Amino acid sequence: MSRAPDLAMSTVKTSSPLASGGATTPSGPGAFTPVFETSPGTSPAVSRRNSIVQPVARRPSQSASVSRRPSMNQYPGGGDGNSFVSRSRRSSMASGPRPMRREDYSGPATPSVLSRAGSPTLPLANDFTSAPRSYFEGAAGFSALDGIRELRNGQFIGSLDCGTTSTRFIIFDKRAKIIAEHQAEFEQILPHAGWHEHDPEALVSAMTDCINKAVEKLEWMGWSRSSIKGIGITNQRETTVAWSRSTGKPLCNAIVWDDARTLGVVREYEKKLDEEGLEIDDEEEDLHGVQEDVEIGTGGDDAAFGEKGDVVDTTATVAGTIGKAMEGLGLAGRGKANGSTRRRKGKEGLVDVTGLPLSTYFSAIKLRWMLDHQQVVRDAHEADDLMFGTVDSWLVYALTGREKGGLHIMDVTNASRTLLISLKTLQWHPPLLRFFGIRPSVLPKIVSSAEVYGTISKHLDTPLTDVPIAGIIGDQQAALVGNKCLRKGEAKCTYGTGAFVLFNTGSEIVRSDYGLISTIAFQAGPDATPVYALEGSIAVAGSAIKWLRDQMELIEESADMDILAGSVVDTGGVYFVTAFSGLLAPYWDREASGTIIGLTAYTTSAHIARATLEAVCYQTRAVLDVIEKESGNKLETLKVDGGVTNSDLAMQLQANIGGFNVARPAMRESTALGSALLAAHALGLFGWDLNNPETLAEVNTAGVHTFEPEIDAKERAKKIKGWERAVSRAKSWHTVEEEDEEEEEYEKKSGFSRLF
Repeated sequence: MSRAPDLAMSTVKTSSPLASGGATTPSGPGAFTPVFETSPGTSPAVSRRNSIVQPVARRPSQSASVSRRPSMNQYPGGGDGNSFVSRSRRSSMASGPRPMRREDYSGPATPSVLSRAGSPTLPLANDFTSAPRSYFEGAAGFSALDGIRELRNGQFIGSLDCGTTSTRFIIFDKRAKIIAEHQAEFEQILPHAGWHEHDPEALVSAMTDCINKAVEKLEWMGWSRSSIKGIGITNQRETTVAWSRSTGKPLCNAIVWDDARTLGVVREYEKKLDEEGLEIDDEEEDLHGVQEDVEIGTGGDDAAFGEKGDVVDTTATVAGTIGKAMEGLGLAGRGKANGSTRRRKGKEGLVDVTGLPLSTYFSAIKLRWMLDHQQVVRDAHEADDLMFGTVDSWLVYALTGREKGGLHIMDVTNASRTLLISLKTLQWHPPLLRFFGIRPSVLPKIVSSAEVYGTISKHLDTPLTDVPIAGIIGDQQAALVGNKCLRKGEAKCTYGTGAFVLFNTGSEIVRSDYGLISTIAFQAGPDATPVYALEGSIAVAGSAIKWLRDQMELIEESADMDILAGSVVDTGGVYFVTAFSGLLAPYWDREASGTIIGLTAYTTSAHIARATLEAVCYQTRAVLDVIEKESGNKLETLKVDGGVTNSDLAMQLQANIGGFNVARPAMRESTALGSALLAAHALGLFGWDLNNPETLAEVNTAGVHTFEPEIDAKERAKKIKGWERAVSRAKSWHTVEEEDEEEEEYEKKSGFSRLF
């Protein structure tokens, strides 16, 4: 029997969710009916796979005739005779817009905007994203679990994706069609305002569960587990884990990337940069206690950028003070023979070396807080029993056996987010270790993003023993790779818990003068030339929708977001600056506060919901404005992925506010796909070669949906001007004194008082 052809690439364009005209509905002309790309109601004729669409999707022409959703231009109860007035909780004498609720809505299914599902209205596996059923038929097929089964051998690549709120394991074929997958959430620990923690063991449990369940599904489909030829790993970046070398167990909860408890640490080290600076030392360093395979740089004058930080000579007094403070850490600084040393002073001096600003965001700051406030971590550090890593390091350590020979590694993309490496040398930087007071012996080996690091240990209870681990990459860089933004000048934005724009700058390290981060995009092998990127990080995206649901209770489910936000034509002048833990790029104001401004008696929950969607769009545009300035290139199309992109309304708002096209693929697990591409590249699978993007021409091409701008430049400029005014009101709201007092009081009550 011949194999069914793969689904051809299709570009889906539906009528805009913001269109003011269109088919007449019971709600009146121009009603907003969300329409999402879906699989065909019946499978292609060449496939015997039954359609998995439940219910059968409505096309735009069908949706218009069945929807009773009120028009965005004619509010419910506005005198047009629609039937929603009787269900409104408002008095019939009330005027103005009526927020729509789920019980008032009878249109097509609306999507979850907090799930990274492969389709807005369907499960992750659907006809756009999965291989047809005939792909599986033959010796096995879909037989009963208790039947006699002969499992086939294929060639697949697995991806372990550990995000901020959930983990998933996805098995891809050579065209990035999903063969099997499983997802599991894990607990979010929020002990105090601005604090966010994970139990490291919960991350391991979720990982193991996802691998086991996905392989079980694979075998149910008739494929042998040996079909998985390797796995890649992608992870939430900057989240910091500390564990014991002797026991292999975590010493405390992991501090998550968006945790803001370290403001005091940041201020302390800002002062230290201003007063003492970052040492420049060309002499060979004392590397006592460092693992043989861990490379340490010289700490010399070969920074990525050298033109911004003030390089000055300092006296032996300062050098001596730092030397005493670092005594016993295994990496003592050495001044010049004449008693002086050169230093980079000021915050720009740190950017010169790392490409990063001093922020609560990055791993070294979180590790320093642990050392200052967690006695068990401090004791392990002093006893040389401490192991430090990001989530990729911790998961690989668990996968390869923990204390029974587990690997202690970190890929270059995650290492570039620690504040501890030189962006130019991609090695741990001794002056940075001395500056933050961290022993080099706690550090993992830095590895490339694509190589065979080791195999899955028999000590971990999974069916993938001895399967190679061949790709590791931080989640946002993984999404860049998964969106195939492999050439200089290409960009993507991932809208998940936060939103992250990455712009490929090729082999060139570009310094931003407007608040972006210079970072590693990926390194496709230990001898490959690293690819760099400019990044704009937006701390709050999907988490603001979660806040509307869980804290404010404006919606019951995230799938209600389009219903509520789409029931008004605009925000009614409301802006929502979602600075829950300050503002990241391009504003970088950690004292900013979440602010809803422009409220009047006319404002409803629908206006606030719509302003929430617009907030991430404005911030994304601000980041891309900077990228255009610094690259000299006008962005025509932004590639997108992540849960919020499931919303047609949000993506049309992004196109309107941004003034560019927004391209959304049907299979939006770009983060998982990125690590799978790297692993397959390292293993030589499928002919995938990241150095030759043409080899990926058939990867993830089905069902691309393009949103085009629908407002003119004058209207866009007016909206953006209002946003910038709102941001100016939100800035510098919190004071240093208030923050310090609140943190000190909580730390004292909870037993986390500073140890010295």
